[in-house]
Amino acid sequence: MKLSYRKDLNIASIKGESTWNKFKVHTLLQNTEQKQPSINAYLGARYSRSADSILDIASEIIESKTDASEKLEKIFSGYGHKSVGDMADLFVCIENIPLYVAMRIFYMTAVVSGQERSTRFQNFENPEFVKMPEEICSDREISKGYEKIILKEMKDYRELLKPTKEQLSSHFKINVESPQEKSALQARAFDTARYLLPLGINTSSAYLMSARNWSEIISQLCASDNISENEVADMLLNLLGESKLEIKGYVREADNLIRHTDPNCCRKTSTKEILKYLGDKVSRKQIKHIPENQLDAVEVSFGPDSTETLISNYELLLNPLGSQEEFEFSDEDQEALGDILFENHNHHNLMGNIGQSGAIKITGFADLGVLKDLNRHRSMERYIPWLHDEIDLDQELNRPNDECVYLCSYLDIPALGKLKKEYLSRLSETYDMIRKWRKEAGEVLAKEVVDEYTKYLLPYAHCTKYVLYGSFDDLQYVVNLRTRNGGHIAYRALTYEWLRKLALADPIWKPLLKKTIKPLYDDKAQFVDRS
Repeated sequence: MKLSYRKDLNIASIKGESTWNKFKVHTLLQNTEQKQPSINAYLGARYSRSADSILDIASEIIESKTDASEKLEKIFSGYGHKSVGDMADLFVCIENIPLYVAMRIFYMTAVVSGQERSTRFQNFENPEFVKMPEEICSDREISKGYEKIILKEMKDYRELLKPTKEQLSSHFKINVESPQEKSALQARAFDTARYLLPLGINTSSAYLMSARNWSEIISQLCASDNISENEVADMLLNLLGESKLEIKGYVREADNLIRHTDPNCCRKTSTKEILKYLGDKVSRKQIKHIPENQLDAVEVSFGPDSTETLISNYELLLNPLGSQEEFEFSDEDQEALGDILFENHNHHNLMGNIGQSGAIKITGFADLGVLKDLNRHRSMERYIPWLHDEIDLDQELNRPNDECVYLCSYLDIPALGKLKKEYLSRLSETYDMIRKWRKEAGEVLAKEVVDEYTKYLLPYAHCTKYVLYGSFDDLQYVVNLRTRNGGHIAYRALTYEWLRKLALADPIWKPLLKKTIKPLYDDKAQFVDRS
């Protein structure tokens, strides 16, 4: 790895020297003269154990030129690393990583401010995507087969983007002299064609998180089965924490707060042990048919039992599409699972997304593009089995090609019927290629590697199960925000269906339903409105 520092920009960067990726990690420094995040954390720690004003404490530090990092070392034993680390924010950008990895980082982080590059603004003429390292795949035919599928998906995207734009323009009678309508057309065409894009193409994302969160993220990425995530973890640690890599001018802002970054395998260990326990108890017969669209798949329930929810979440790793036969667990089963859980988890080692629940539960199927957008609402508890290493991908793909995907609602316009068939035909070809490659790769590569690169091959259109939980306030916020005209039609329609099902189940939601405009994919006013 190579460390660099731009003094004129206050940005320190690190990039790998691997031939299979172009990952880069940057941190934007708050103050190059002092470790501002460490000072902030120290001020907070001192403030809680003093009767003095923050002005007096800050003056003491500045005037005496106190090394906040050294002082923090002395008070960790009294406060604990986490409460102090929470007060030191670090701004980090991670570039050229697979879409899947960016989605995972947002998913596993409960508290984060962040942004990811939109596919609307990327150049896919010469697509960049994550390759297969020779260290884990020396069989060139396998790696070439992987690259062939991604290049085929990108070719499909480029070839269908133009007719998609033309037919949308024709149907909605777009006035190309109007900047607003022209801009809306461009965005909606990208939104429709993106369903063909694979999750292995490169993206970049920016995150503002505390030193505590960065420590936890690094430890989780280190423990991942995903080699891309392992690489990113190593780069983050060397850029933010203690490292042998040094460069003149760059002073790490909170290196003493980036702690406990060894691979945290508690989630992986407990999940594998629980799946082993459930393996001969849970029927592997999945539901027979996926609902034809994401709206029909929505189910709403209130105050779900936390134990039943937890066990159901583990069961979804075995049967990602849902089980035909519900697992009837006993008191003995619960105690056995509790033994596993509390052996592996405590206040230092949480269960993460799989152990979350809430007052209102919403389940269904949605395409990965929609889930990527909804994953930004981190006030909601999110459980998406597809984003876990332990999901049974053979079961996930155990369905007809036409049941693997959802397409953008604009393709349901009758005039675009022929184009929709072309999308489905090309996606069906892609899934045939993925299954064939997966079988061949499985004969020479470790299962973990085959699963990781299979996920990179899956398109945005791939539909998978989600389980979301929220409070009343969480859901009213998401519904109010995401049903508005400006957003993607797919998540607008989905969140409106959440509201409709909520109103059917509980009359308190009816007034919001009455005042919310129903998203319509064939309405020109909504199509061109990007407010």
